[in-house]
Amino acid sequence: MKTNRRNFLGMVGSGTVALSLGAVESVAASTLAEENSAASGEKKVVILLTHPNYGDSKANRALVEAVKDIRGVTVVHLYDAPFTIAAYRDLLAGAGTVVFQFPFYWASAPSQLKKWCDEIFIGLAEQIKGVKLLVATTTGSEYDAYRSGRRNLFTLDELLRPYQVLAHHSGMVWQTPFVLYGASLPTAAESITAGTATYKEIIKKLLVES
Repeated sequence: MKTNRRNFLGMVGSGTVALSLGAVESVAASTLAEENSAASGEKKVVILLTHPNYGDSKANRALVEAVKDIRGVTVVHLYDAPFTIAAYRDLLAGAGTVVFQFPFYWASAPSQLKKWCDEIFIGLAEQIKGVKLLVATTTGSEYDAYRSGRRNLFTLDELLRPYQVLAHHSGMVWQTPFVLYGASLPTAAESITAGTATYKEIIKKLLVES
C-alpha cells in the first residue's frame, strides 16, 4: 500500500486560473514528492488533473509546469492513479483546496472526472466539508465565443454550474473558475504564457488562504 501511494503521488501533478488574451475568469497544481507536499500545519492544494491525452497537451501541461514545484501543491492524474476511495482519502487529508483541472470537451469535462465524482467523491463527503473547490479548465475557442448568445451560447460560469452544485451539496467552498481560453488559436502561445503566470499566483494565494 505504501508503494502504491508513492507511485500515486508521483504520477503527474496539477493546477489552475483562467485566461484568454487579457481575460481572467478564475483560478487554481504539481507533482511533488510526498515528503514535500506540505509543512507541518500547512494546508495543501491538491490538483486532480483529468486529461485523456496529456502527452500531447500544451495548455494543461504548461499550467502543471508552472505550479508543480510549489511547496504544498500535489498533482494527480486521474487516468493514471489508483481508483479507490482509500487512496484519495489519504491524499486529501489536510487539503485546504481541491482543484479539478481539465480541457473543456463538448461543454463538459473528460469522462474520467465524472466517473471519479460518481464512484470516489461520494466516499469523501464528510472529509471535504469546508474545503475549497476550484475548477481550472482550458478551451480551444476564444473568450468571446463563451458570451451569452454568442457562438457557444453560454458563459463558462453557466456551463460549469454542475460543479458548483456539487460543491454546494457537499459543503465545499466554491471558487471562481479559472479558464484559459483560445488554446487552439494562432495566439495560443501568448495566451498560455499569460495564463500560466496568473495561474501560479492564484495557486500561491490559495495556499496562503487555506
